[in-house]
Amino acid sequence: MKKRGMSAVVTTLIIILLTIVAIGIVWVVVKNILDKGSDEISLTGLTLDLEIVRAVVDGDTLSVTVKRNPGDGNLVGINFVISDGEKSTVVRRDTTLAELGVQTFTFTLSQLPVDDITSIAIAPIFETASGKEILGDAIDTITYSPSELGSGGGSDAPGDGETPPEECTPTTGCIIDGLECGNFIDDCGTQENCGDCNSLYGPGFSCGVDNMCYDDACVAEDPTVTCSGFNCGNLTNNCGQPVNCSIVAGGTCVELFGITWECIANVCVEITAINSGVVLNAWPPGTGLYFDAVNLPTDLPGSGYTGYWAAFPQADNTRCFQIVGYVQDTDVYEYAIAELSVDLVPLPLVTGHNYYIWETQIDCVLYTPWL
Repeated sequence: MKKRGMSAVVTTLIIILLTIVAIGIVWVVVKNILDKGSDEISLTGLTLDLEIVRAVVDGDTLSVTVKRNPGDGNLVGINFVISDGEKSTVVRRDTTLAELGVQTFTFTLSQLPVDDITSIAIAPIFETASGKEILGDAIDTITYSPSELGSGGGSDAPGDGETPPEECTPTTGCIIDGLECGNFIDDCGTQENCGDCNSLYGPGFSCGVDNMCYDDACVAEDPTVTCSGFNCGNLTNNCGQPVNCSIVAGGTCVELFGITWECIANVCVEITAINSGVVLNAWPPGTGLYFDAVNLPTDLPGSGYTGYWAAFPQADNTRCFQIVGYVQDTDVYEYAIAELSVDLVPLPLVTGHNYYIWETQIDCVLYTPWL
């Protein structure tokens, strides 16, 4: 009898262990699916848009000017797909080009395994809230007839059948800004030559980084004088030389003050949330689908904070959540109520958790004081 009793106990223990192992295997599979889904869902609403403004060949150098149109997305790089119709090569360029910004990228033709270039395409590389890099689809392509680019010369216009870019009227330029020398790329992506200092003033003058002429005998002022009243970014001193005010200040804004600080007009400015406070109630329990707070305004125009993004570092220190509904009817309830877009992974939000609301997902990810 004792022997049979022990066998039953052993059998039960084995069954329990096998059950635990099975649950563990299932959880690993489900977690991988959820993690993948979380990254995919975090891409929802991103509208990052890039446009090729022009492409020019000068000798052995290909220059491609790219403009970033309005749209959300944490851009960290661009893939350039350069093709001759038979062979293609992909070249990555890291960039954090801001909305409405224009940047020119250069490539050495002798290093590209293509002959006469017939097409150039660009695809954005952006970073998700979890830090994973995602390669987007090609969102602009410009084509050329054989030998129009390649090694046979340059062009700044699309080939036959290609829709020409919208006409751009520059608001910056050599004449507009009174610049004297050097090359300058205006806000339409067009490069101008502003002149030569020797032609203007004779020998002994050089072109400064601000496209103005300076006497070579100029004695540079102390960097603290150049950066007086400023503590970040680059400024030009009295001799047209660049001065990094972050070095003068002893560090970048982030290094000096923290992750929520940014250099704006050469001054460190703290980027603050549009609204923040403490969660009063969250329901249904364990899901974080709705929450209210004393600090949530009840008199916002239209749909309130709908479309904005919220972060709850104590409940989830890796993600931001879009607000998909905002109720502010004080005749029904004294506080405003925000509805969140919560994906397959629930948000364990409870009373007392801090919240931060931002207008864009990028600001939410970058500037929330994550724990």
